[in-house]
Amino acid sequence: MGNKEDFSRFNPAPFRIGIDLVEVGRVRKLFERGEPLRESVFTPEELRYSWKQKDPYVCLAALLAVKEALFKSLGTGLSGEMDWRDVEVQKGTSGMPVLRLWRKTAQLAHEMGIVKYALSLSLTRDYGIAMVLLELAAGQKPPASQGSIPETDLGII
Repeated sequence: MGNKEDFSRFNPAPFRIGIDLVEVGRVRKLFERGEPLRESVFTPEELRYSWKQKDPYVCLAALLAVKEALFKSLGTGLSGEMDWRDVEVQKGTSGMPVLRLWRKTAQLAHEMGIVKYALSLSLTRDYGIAMVLLELAAGQKPPASQGSIPETDLGII
């Protein structure tokens, strides 16, 4: 390998990606210890859906992985005034999971120019894993300041 390329001169890809793996046993223990995880992390609809499943903790681990992956793809982690419940996973009409963003997280996504997303999640009895891919509008760069926008739906890639 003779020549080294200076990649700093290239524009970054118009995509952001995040992935996360959550252990089902960890989620189960948090719930059993009475940690305030339910209402502070999951929306009422996510909890309703999960408790209808054979093992709700498997579902909750996958949902938590989606939230973590989304925050990672934004490049912020859970920060500032963002809230876990600003990210909601709903079951779409086709059965595919649909991502909904609310409040500050929706605001940030809008300001970053995020126009589409792809979401993949998988689960086993021991783990929930999720990958979120965000697409930025052509030529869009993350903004320096934040304004305000209403809640938003992102398009599916």
